[in-house]
Amino acid sequence: MHRLTPGGGTLSSPSSVRQDIQVLRGIAVLAVLLYHSKLVPVAGGYLGVDIFFVISGYLITKNILTDISRQRFSFLDFYSRRARRLLPAAYCTLIVTTLLASRVLTEDRWSDYLDQLLGAVTFTANFVLPLQSGYFETAAETKPLLHIWSLSVEEQYYFLAPLLLVLLRPRWRFGALLALALLSLALCMALVSTRFTYWRLPALDSQQMAFFMLPARAWEMLAGSLLACIAVAQAPFNPPRAVKFVAVGLLCVVCAYPMDSLHPRADALVAVLLTALLIAGDGKWVGNSAPVRAIARVGDWSYSLYLVHWPLFALATSAYLGQVPTIVRGGLVVLSLGLAYLQYEFVEQRFRHGRRLAPRQLLRLAAASATVAALPFAIGSVRLDVEPGKYDYLHQRNSGLSSRCAAGAAIDDPAACSTAANPRVALWGDSYAMHLVPGLLKVPEVGASMIQITKAACAPVPGVASLDANYDAQWARGCLAFTERARDLIARSPTLRHVILSSPYSGYLDHGDLALFVDGRSVVADRSAALERLITLVSELQAHGKQVILVAPPPKPGFDVGACREQQGLGLVMLGRTECDFSYTEHEANQAGIVDGLKQVSARTGAAVVWFDSLLCSSGVCRTGTAEGVSIYKDGGHLSIPGSMWAVPKLGLEHQLID
Repeated sequence: MHRLTPGGGTLSSPSSVRQDIQVLRGIAVLAVLLYHSKLVPVAGGYLGVDIFFVISGYLITKNILTDISRQRFSFLDFYSRRARRLLPAAYCTLIVTTLLASRVLTEDRWSDYLDQLLGAVTFTANFVLPLQSGYFETAAETKPLLHIWSLSVEEQYYFLAPLLLVLLRPRWRFGALLALALLSLALCMALVSTRFTYWRLPALDSQQMAFFMLPARAWEMLAGSLLACIAVAQAPFNPPRAVKFVAVGLLCVVCAYPMDSLHPRADALVAVLLTALLIAGDGKWVGNSAPVRAIARVGDWSYSLYLVHWPLFALATSAYLGQVPTIVRGGLVVLSLGLAYLQYEFVEQRFRHGRRLAPRQLLRLAAASATVAALPFAIGSVRLDVEPGKYDYLHQRNSGLSSRCAAGAAIDDPAACSTAANPRVALWGDSYAMHLVPGLLKVPEVGASMIQITKAACAPVPGVASLDANYDAQWARGCLAFTERARDLIARSPTLRHVILSSPYSGYLDHGDLALFVDGRSVVADRSAALERLITLVSELQAHGKQVILVAPPPKPGFDVGACREQQGLGLVMLGRTECDFSYTEHEANQAGIVDGLKQVSARTGAAVVWFDSLLCSSGVCRTGTAEGVSIYKDGGHLSIPGSMWAVPKLGLEHQLID
């Protein structure tokens, strides 16, 4: 899912609104809406945000420069117009979203929501959100105010732009803005093309900074500001109409078929240049046909549509426990358009015109601000009638022996991730190996003499890594290097007699085409490469005298089981299900490739595979809680810590060990 920012400025009078810019706004917001709805394949729909950034920079700068040239610019007037333009619709959306969120979000998500709300009302959401999750992560899909990051970036630009334009001498403005744009672009490209973490803020890496932070995104708004300088100076720059139609077509193509795996980089640069080309000139190229007027009308609603659409999708994702039915997503698109129209007509239009806030408008905004600030506290005091902390265990991070071990510390410091000086058992895998640790520690034959060799999201498959929006080629190289060193460590150790491999193998053994990183290059292929490498690994370890045991992932239903049990226990809204236990056929549908792949490994190597199925499933139904009501699952597949302590000792792993 990507960020959106249609909060851009308006010209000083309705007659000066350019239809071509409203059309661009309509295209941008529809691209984002379709991207988030997942109804049609608009893989680069998030580029609508980049389009909005250029438009906003152009309109705001043109308004400021026009007022400066007429000697009527006032900081008070400027920020008053910004407040009228943005705050009424934003506060309306925040109030309604908060009321809905209070009936849908679990305790952990509600706590995150309060931080998001604080970021939204202070225009610092782009600082708050990346510390909670990245924009493209699965967890981001349940954050109702994720989209406000882009509005915060714009508002920070709006705060600085008038100061800069007023202080700069006219003959220096274009050169200074161009220099700043080039510096910002260089910073953005440098940050997004490398991945490193600032040690004081380990949750915020360089690619997140490139995505969320103003210094790395300012070049997109500055591109619009440079165009505004040209327009105010009345320089003759009006690309031919045919060129603009080609640019529109290319813009739609790049939104549907992005060419870069990282954002904002090549696709963002193309989108910004094409948008700038379309804005340049007098704007008469677009015409006035019925389709043009319809898209321009959606452009009129773009700010409200931006505000209302994402909370609907995020709250639906929480209520449906992750999988929102297609027909519901279609209904949310229609509902978003309807709510956007109503908010535009009855909220935005009531406040937006005029130079300064009238006393009555100021009083209304103050009341709305107080309501937004006080509402979460009022709701929080009566939201849930349940034992405090009852479900805290579902949100405890399980890194196994330590967080260092989750990041691969066993390679360089084996003692830090071992329970004995000379361990007999190696637990090798990703987070699905980590979630076994609390239970393995209760099995003395394993836990008392074990080394944890794990790296998050990195399955024990030499030479192959699974790629997605969160894990790119750079990450894959690090994963493969870790895998090679882990294999060597285990093979060379004279004391390690047993190797337990555990992973969900999602993206490795699934049926169909997979995005894989194989031997140093990204490819789209079936699972055969990963399956053969896994079989080879098991055979090599056996040749070194190691007994290999594979622990299959627990039955996986395709929804968030932990959230289901918490929402059910707290009496929150839950749609699509009446209970959290699931049918075995759901598990088979979700893990057919993984089950079949592990059976092939066992058949060709003789290695044992340990399954959770007989423990958790009977009579066609898989249980998700213990007799005491504790959730066995933390989320859609991982065991909770008490779930691990309950389930893993019952697997009989100690009986599998053969010395």
